[in-house]
Amino acid sequence: MTRTPLLIFLLTLFLTTLQVQWASPADSYSYDAGTLGVLSPEVLGAYPGVLLLFLLAVFARRQIPLLRQAAIGTGLLAVYWLLANYITFDARVASWSTYTPLEIWGQVLPASLFSIAVCGLAHFSSSWLILRQTRGKKNH
Repeated sequence: MTRTPLLIFLLTLFLTTLQVQWASPADSYSYDAGTLGVLSPEVLGAYPGVLLLFLLAVFARRQIPLLRQAAIGTGLLAVYWLLANYITFDARVASWSTYTPLEIWGQVLPASLFSIAVCGLAHFSSSWLILRQTRGKKNH
């Protein structure tokens, strides 16, 4: 059972990093003195990873079906990714201009949809397989 949380955390960290970099505007990750380290994709991946570990512990205790666990976790992660893309765009691009929140969403949504869909599908299927494998070992 100790391997499952680590795998889920690493999966979340990897896919969050991939998704945030994929959806970011071109050249927005050229780090300079003004760039906030808190918005680095690696740090952004740690927040949902810890949250998902907590949720998986609650789900396991309540014996929620594995598909539902994977779907809820992936749905929450997709919302987090969209908000992280918004915040990243706002801090790295919109701060240099006069974007309204609606204009920021107009830039972020099209850039995020495909990357969130692909990374979300990868997270859902991988986390479901990890959870299923763990439950299968537990029953034997």
